[in-house]
Amino acid sequence: SINAEYMGEGFESELRELNSKWELLLTQKNSMQEHLEILGKEPEFFSGDDSVGVRRPGSVEEDLGMRSGGLRYMTGVISTAQLGLFERLVYRVTRGNMFMRTAPAQNQFEDPATGNKIDKTVFVIFVSAQRAHDKIKKVCESLLATLYPYNIDNREEVQKMHIHVRDNLADLENTIAGTESVRDKILMKIKENVYQWKKTVVIEKSVYNILNFLSFKGQTVVAVAECWVPKNDVGRVEDALHEAERSSGAQVQSFLEAIETRDKPPTYFKTNKFTASHQGIVDSYGIARYKEVNPACFSVITFPFLFGVMYGDIGHGLMITILAAIFIWKEKKMLATPLNEIIALVFGGRYILIIMGIYAIYMGFLYNDLFSLMVSFGEPYWMFPKDYADAKANCDDGYLVWYGANASNVRACKKQNGSPYLFGIDSAWAETENKLEFMNGLKMKMAVILGVIQMTVGLVLQCFNHVHFKDTKHIICGFIPEVVFLLCTFGYMCVMIIIKWCINWPSRMLNNLSPPSLLETMTNFFLTPGSVKDDKYLFASASTQNSIQTILLLVAFAMVPILLIPIPVIEYRHHKHSSYGQLKHVDEPNEEDPGHKGEKSGHGEEEAFDMSEVVIKQVIHTIEFVLGCVSNTASYLRLWALSLAHAELSEVFWNFAMMKTLYMDTGYGFMAFVGWGAWGGATVGVLGVMEALSAFLHALRLHWVEFQNKFYYGDGAQFVPFDIEKLIPSPHESSTDE
Repeated sequence: SINAEYMGEGFESELRELNSKWELLLTQKNSMQEHLEILGKEPEFFSGDDSVGVRRPGSVEEDLGMRSGGLRYMTGVISTAQLGLFERLVYRVTRGNMFMRTAPAQNQFEDPATGNKIDKTVFVIFVSAQRAHDKIKKVCESLLATLYPYNIDNREEVQKMHIHVRDNLADLENTIAGTESVRDKILMKIKENVYQWKKTVVIEKSVYNILNFLSFKGQTVVAVAECWVPKNDVGRVEDALHEAERSSGAQVQSFLEAIETRDKPPTYFKTNKFTASHQGIVDSYGIARYKEVNPACFSVITFPFLFGVMYGDIGHGLMITILAAIFIWKEKKMLATPLNEIIALVFGGRYILIIMGIYAIYMGFLYNDLFSLMVSFGEPYWMFPKDYADAKANCDDGYLVWYGANASNVRACKKQNGSPYLFGIDSAWAETENKLEFMNGLKMKMAVILGVIQMTVGLVLQCFNHVHFKDTKHIICGFIPEVVFLLCTFGYMCVMIIIKWCINWPSRMLNNLSPPSLLETMTNFFLTPGSVKDDKYLFASASTQNSIQTILLLVAFAMVPILLIPIPVIEYRHHKHSSYGQLKHVDEPNEEDPGHKGEKSGHGEEEAFDMSEVVIKQVIHTIEFVLGCVSNTASYLRLWALSLAHAELSEVFWNFAMMKTLYMDTGYGFMAFVGWGAWGGATVGVLGVMEALSAFLHALRLHWVEFQNKFYYGDGAQFVPFDIEKLIPSPHESSTDE
């Protein structure tokens, strides 16, 4: 540290001295170049011939074409930016009794102070009176115009002076180059040491900053530091203290002691490079309370899975997976290389991307979608008979009976002795007219089931929090009524969806029973309970389903007062009891506890209990949960909407960008090449980037709003340990700052 300071001061003094000399030399160089600009002008420039280019400010019209006899003259150089003002001032102080000629300098001049290039102009002025000559000199001084000698009547003297100034300028340029070379060497030495100096400064500054938090007690000046330490790392801290004692030769022993405190501990989750990005997403919402359930443990799987539900396509998922795999493969090289801001953002989420891509591929197999095309992974379960004979020979008998008298019009049926499709959607749906309607219903129902499952998991995690913090009242009067309400309403809807999928409707329709509309059933469930029609039911009979729905609705409504009333009453009774205990404790102080007196003032006073505030808070929570069950379930329909939109958009790009251009091709392949380029650009730009970003943001919203708000408070403080390695800038950052 001391050596770095001495070296820095030495380099600074050398640089200051060199810079001052360099500025002086550059000023002299500019002066010589200005003089050369004057000496290099042709003799005609200093004559009164108008053909050379005379400038006459104002309204001077008389011919002043006199050389030197009887006239006084001066030559100099002025900044081109000041030329207009200079001409006006000269004209005014001489009242027009002058002759002036100007010409731009051939070279630019470097400003010693700023380093900027400046344009300048050469001028010559002829006047007749000494007084006017003196006035013009004062104008030149005020506008920083420089005057130089020039003998108009002796051309030989001018040439000698030109050679002399040119030779001096060459010597001066060599001197300046040598000065700059010495300065560059010093700067290179500084560059070699600047990272180490910066590292030293950061370390010392951070250490002194931490020392400012220590308190010093006793005559021997004992330093006391209060800090948070992860329980698993207590041994490491003790080993570090002992190592510091040994290496420093300390005569006073250091020791670590746990103390009791009412302060809330900070939250610390140990992560690695795979889980750090997932934890970062959760921390962006809020830091978990101490020992609260960490949503990142679940979002590692659920977040990329919900992304895959919305983005499910084998080809598009493979694109994301390959990109993330390349980032992971080149990880070490890219970490050591400066990256573009957008690329650095994508690179930072490489481990999330690869899981998102894998789940997108998985859901693509489930949807049987490869760049909007269905792929056959096995024998289809469905068939499309050509005629009645084909249907009678190959179709399942149940479908022939179902069609009855219209059996000759069989258009689709299950194969005889066929088996369900190997995995995902049957490829036979690719040839149907109602494919969109089928996929629409399937994805919508799947979105509702996934949403209710994730919300139920969120409520279960809420119960885990209550159990850990031993909050019995919120388990009995919070978790239980909430989960019962959710399962009796939208959980029942999920059960109906699964039952409807499992029923053999062709055989039921032979008995004049048709599949009910689940949307209509759920609407009647809340508005007109017990109104299930006799020909549209899912359970054993319509009366059985009516009874089940009535019971579930009554149980769900019964949960609302349980959720609303008991918790404010329990908190009021608890506050009343604790207030009585505090009064009794004040009347009988404990003299054996000397720290009790200052405990309240040291940790802050407890908030005053307000019954009205507690009631209002519980009412808002109850209303928010009841309405949230509806809105959150509806919010999960974005899984259906984005998945359907992604598939349809992909199909549109394929049909209009690829297929239409193939039909337009004349055999030379030009239109096919154009179509392939348009389809590839749209696939990468729109589906690969914009759609992926949209699905990412929607998955993020589902986790933050619909999932985490069921159990996650996110109002804790993050544990930020003192880590010198993280404070030290990397060599790349240091060079970038320079």
